[in-house]
Parts: sequence; structure tokens; C-alpha cells
Amino acid sequence: MANLFTENKIEKRDRRKVQAENRQWKARKRAHRRIQRAEAWLNFQKQFRTFIANPFAKRKLKGIKKQQKEFLDVVKRDRKLSRQKWQETFHKNLLILRSSSDLRTKLIYTFLHSSAYFVFTFLLVYIIYQSVTIFVAASFNIPVEWVYYRLKFPLDTFSPLYSRFALVMIFASGPFVSLVLAFIFLKLFFINDPFLKRFKLFYLWGFICGSNMFFGAYIAGFFTRTEFIYMSEWLFMSSMFDVEEIVFTVVSIVTLLVMARIVTPLFLMSSGSVTLLQPGFRFFFMIFQVILPWLAGMLILFLITLPSPYIPLILKTITPGLILIPTLFFYDSVKFENIHKTGVIKRSYFRWSIIIAVIALLFFYRVILNIGIRIL
Repeated sequence: MANLFTENKIEKRDRRKVQAENRQWKARKRAHRRIQRAEAWLNFQKQFRTFIANPFAKRKLKGIKKQQKEFLDVVKRDRKLSRQKWQETFHKNLLILRSSSDLRTKLIYTFLHSSAYFVFTFLLVYIIYQSVTIFVAASFNIPVEWVYYRLKFPLDTFSPLYSRFALVMIFASGPFVSLVLAFIFLKLFFINDPFLKRFKLFYLWGFICGSNMFFGAYIAGFFTRTEFIYMSEWLFMSSMFDVEEIVFTVVSIVTLLVMARIVTPLFLMSSGSVTLLQPGFRFFFMIFQVILPWLAGMLILFLITLPSPYIPLILKTITPGLILIPTLFFYDSVKFENIHKTGVIKRSYFRWSIIIAVIALLFFYRVILNIGIRIL
């Protein structure tokens, strides 16, 4: 008991000693700051008097410019060194990839898998987008002709069926349903079901394509004066390139850019390969998982619209780039540096079934809608 009392007494004495030292250190720090403020004030008074005496003196301005130049030189030198270091690391890892057939195979499978999911989800969301638009138009007794590249409204432009309410509902229904689908896909991405967790990359591309069919569709409509832009025109009775349209377009672009920060860690989590997520190979993974599938999907979706390319559809395949390209600036963030060690990456296997499903969907979509389907 005596020993315990003695130990507590010693601990309290040591703690008081540390506290006293901290108080002394803070007091010295406050005193040092007072001295610095006094020196800064004296220096300011001196410079002010000098300026009043000779306002056109260039001596100080030259000194300031020299300091700015030195600072910019340091920044440029640091950027140059960082760029050189990145290039050296890139070439080193590229040589490793060239010498490793296993890594090359993983990247090729990653590209094929991601490309197939992108094309599949884009077509799926686009078909739902068009189907909902047709259903709403039919509810207003407005006939629609569905061809492989667009929806045609054969009714005369001045038909009384084209009421303001009908036009707003028709051209707003598809994008809003697409946005709802995007949130459903995002919810499915975080599901804990062992079977459904295998399709994380499918859910992620679904989230991107669903969001793009809302925000990207408005951007495409803004430049082509088609589809979703009619909703805002008839809702606000605005004219071409009115303030409301410009504001909504800017908001859409900013939203897609911000989404890049959201989807970057999701792409890393859906990789299915811890090896490709190692810092040395992560850049190549992002290229083969994100950028190249998007470019390949753009090409495929453009080819199926030939010989009648539809500009709004082409723009809708381009606007996902506002989400995907910025991911190249976020993937190497410090927050994701050790993501391959956290255990959230679950191994996945290449599935030829998704490739076959995409080819079948493209074939039937193009063949069935080649001559068009007339509704009403």
C-alpha cells in the first residue's frame, strides 16, 4: 500500500513538472510572438514612411519581383523533379508489364470485362430511357416510332395533342427514371449478398450511365436542341440558350466532374485483383479499367448507329468522360494509397458470359429496331 502511494505521488509530481514546463513553453512562445508582431509593425512603419517619402521608388518592387521569381523557380524545379520521378517509375513498371505475361493477361481481361459492362449498362439504361418515354407518350395518345438510333414523333408539329404538360412529362420521364436507376445501382454496389457482390463493376457502370442519361442528356440537349432540353423549354417557357438553360448545363457539368471523386475509389474496390492495385501498376489499371473501355464503348455505340449517326446519342457517349477522365487525377490520392492492403478487394473471375450477352444485345437491338417499331 505504501509503495502504491509512493508511486502515485511520484506520478503526480512528474505530471505537475510536465505541466509547468508546458506552461513555460507556451509563455515563451507568446512572448516570441509579441516580439515578432512588434518587429513586423516597426518594419511596416519603416516601409510606409519610405513609400510616402518616395512613392515611385522601384527598389522594393524589384525585391518583391525577385522573391516571386525565386518562388516560381522553386515550384517549377519541384514539378520538374516530380515529373521526372514519375516518368522513371512509369518506364520501370512498363518494363515489368512487358516481361510479365500474367500481368498483361490480367489487364486484357480487365479491359474486356469493363468494356462489356459499359456497353451493356449503357444500352440497358438507354433502352429503359426510350421505353419510358414511349410509354408516357402513349398515355397522351401521341404516336412514336422507335428506330435503333432515336425516337421519332410522326405527329404534326402543331397537333393539339402536344400540350405543355404532355411535352414536359414526355421529355422528362426518361432522364428522371435513369437517375432513379443510377441510385438503385449505387445501392446495389454496397450490397452484402455473396452472389450479388460479384457484379460490382456492373453496378458501378450502371450508376455512371444512369447519371449520364440525366445530366449528360441535358448537356447533349443543350447543344443539339433535342430531347431533355424540351423539358426545361416548356416548363419555364424559355428561349434558346436562356439563363435557366445555361445554369442547368453548368450544374450538370459540375455534377459530373464531382462524381469523378465518388467513383474513383469504387473503381478501385471493384478491381478484383490486388496485384493490379499495387501503386506501381495502378495507373495501368485505371487506363484499362476506366479510360479504354469508355473509348471502346464510344466506338461500338457509334458503329451500331451507322449509316445514320445520331448526334445527341454520340454526345451522350462522350459526356461520361466528364466523370471518367478526372479519375486519373484522384486514383493516386493518399487516401487510397493502401487500399490494396485493406482486404476490401475480393478476387473476381473473367466471365465470357457477359461478352456473349453484350454481343447478343447489340445484335438484337440493331436488327429488331432496324426497320422501326410504330407505337399507336
